[in-house]
Amino acid sequence: MRMKPILALLMLTAMVMPTIADEVDDLISDLKGGDYEVRGSAAESLSKIGDPRAVDPLIEALKDENSSVRAAAASALGDIGDAKAVDPLIDALEDEDEGVRGSASYALGEIGEPAVDPLIEALKNENSSVRADAAWSLGWIGDPTAVDPLINALKDEDPWVRKTASWSLGEIGDPESVDPLLMGLGDEDSIVRAYAAYALGEIGDPRAVDPLILVLNDTDIEVRENAAEALGKIGDIRAVDALTHLASNEENEQVRTATLEALGKLGAN
Repeated sequence: MRMKPILALLMLTAMVMPTIADEVDDLISDLKGGDYEVRGSAAESLSKIGDPRAVDPLIEALKDENSSVRAAAASALGDIGDAKAVDPLIDALEDEDEGVRGSASYALGEIGEPAVDPLIEALKNENSSVRADAAWSLGWIGDPTAVDPLINALKDEDPWVRKTASWSLGEIGDPESVDPLLMGLGDEDSIVRAYAAYALGEIGDPRAVDPLILVLNDTDIEVRENAAEALGKIGDIRAVDALTHLASNEENEQVRTATLEALGKLGAN
């Protein structure tokens, strides 16, 4: 007699689920023992399965002696997305290894809203790399409650924090950040100026047109390139003459290409 489809599905599920459960148990066991390659591979596999039982063991693995295991554990926690991991991942932003810090930052961005308040608090951390990673994660999440704290971060003593805060404000896209980002176009650090120009292009506010035209004369290649791209995104014809002049006189091919593309968006070539 042919088995009914629903009954067959239930029986198949009953057969498969213990297998998955056993696999998770085995991977958790591997995460706690074996050499570092086994531990790292276990973390990556647990990430793909996404079983919540792996959260606590992965949090513990953030303290593993091997940095690649810690990084894999952080990434896995981000993929699983359990809010329980937020505080341990905030702590991992202070890891001595850059790769671990980057993975923790990615993970917090993936977890999203539950991480916003702790990340805002981390903008005050004494460690500048923690502040920079926190700013990046807030931009990845895109929560508007982070706008004011990120604007404050534009005054950070570390240019890397100012740069990351600029990028994040561009990703969030709140017009409130336009004036502070315009100040960033005059920053002493060229990478900050470049990212301020990028962010203003993402926001698309016409208030940025004249200041961006001015920085088309910046001595830094990336600043000129980002300013040209931003003017193309904003789409204001006031930029045509300045962009045309830059396209005719720019020696750097990368900047010239960005300028011509911006003119194309403005319908000027």
